[in-house]
Amino acid sequence: MCDSLEERSGVKLTPQALCDRVNSDGAVRFMESALTKALCEAGGSPLTTQEAAWLAPFPRVLLQDSSQIEVNEALTEAFKGSGGNASTASVKIDFSYDVKNEQAEHIAIRQGADSDQGFAGDLLARVRKADLIIRDLGYFSLDAFAQLMQIGAYFLSRLSYTVNLYETADAPAPIKLIQHINRFGGGGQTMEFSLFIGERQRLPIRLVIYRLPREVYRKRQKAAIKTAKRKGRRVRLSYLKFLKYSVFMTNVPADFWPKEALGTLYRLRWQVELTFKHWKSLFRIDLLKGTRPERIRCLLYGRLIVILVVQKLLALAARQAEDEGRELSFDKAIQWLLRHERFLKAFVARQFDTLISKLLASLGRLFKSKRKRRTTRQLIAQQVGYLDSFSDSPEAGCDSNLAPGSCA
Repeated sequence: MCDSLEERSGVKLTPQALCDRVNSDGAVRFMESALTKALCEAGGSPLTTQEAAWLAPFPRVLLQDSSQIEVNEALTEAFKGSGGNASTASVKIDFSYDVKNEQAEHIAIRQGADSDQGFAGDLLARVRKADLIIRDLGYFSLDAFAQLMQIGAYFLSRLSYTVNLYETADAPAPIKLIQHINRFGGGGQTMEFSLFIGERQRLPIRLVIYRLPREVYRKRQKAAIKTAKRKGRRVRLSYLKFLKYSVFMTNVPADFWPKEALGTLYRLRWQVELTFKHWKSLFRIDLLKGTRPERIRCLLYGRLIVILVVQKLLALAARQAEDEGRELSFDKAIQWLLRHERFLKAFVARQFDTLISKLLASLGRLFKSKRKRRTTRQLIAQQVGYLDSFSDSPEAGCDSNLAPGSCA
């Protein structure tokens, strides 16, 4: 590496001097500030000029999720793992992404033991009026939902199995959801109720319930039983009945979204899952060698900076692909950029204009193959209802993580 530095920049360093610099608080502060600057400059034109009607009311659509990376066990004190079968030392990347404008909104590094729910409130300091927030059950927090309402922002979430629901703001006792469905659902496939959530908060929400196809809910039930068995528990019968439905809650008004829209829109959350997959499979962000926390942070910040710069290049390529009536394959485009050190050479030499010209000239080889299934974006743009879209998306209804309290 020292030879490469000297060859590319003329800077002479011994291996020990380089290690000393990377393993320092000063290097961490520098790399962290560089990442912050990269985040601020990562904005720009969205990857697509087409705007779906269901997303039009919101200036930003923010997805938040996290991904965990195991590190050397010597780093347990700095990066405590989540325990159990997991590593005793791990790093968690908390990522917020504006899927409407196609740009990273925030990245934070924390220890693996930190729960997502404990950080559900972090986003509140950055949320603006009329933003839409979509997160999974790991971030489920009634207090956070209440604050979003106070800000004037909107949320879309799955319903936590353990939360209390009330017919009125002053109802003395919560409803039993399955009984409520059987009594008032009318046997429909898609049902909507106006309810209040939380014993203390009593937040007014729209609760939308989809009765799942048998093959889908049986798959969810089997996964729940398997998970419970692995943990030495038994699944409650009431939870198995709950899994027959996909249940979503939101404060988005019905004149923005019909009840058929919520499940389809929630699939946007898979965009972050795919992002983490790219980070690990193509950028190898999960390969973190070293026993110094400063080194781990520098490696992470450096790779994340590269990812943000690549995202800007992808935005240009995706816009050109759209103009040609095609869809860019991010996998192919990223692999093209990394092959033969194209990106690295352009980054060091600051020759991005040349790299962009070559990328656009090679665009014909970087399109997605034409596919029979529609993408989530196409489903949203065409306003396809959740239950009508199952044939288009293999992940529909497969969010079968066990909810707290679902086991006896």
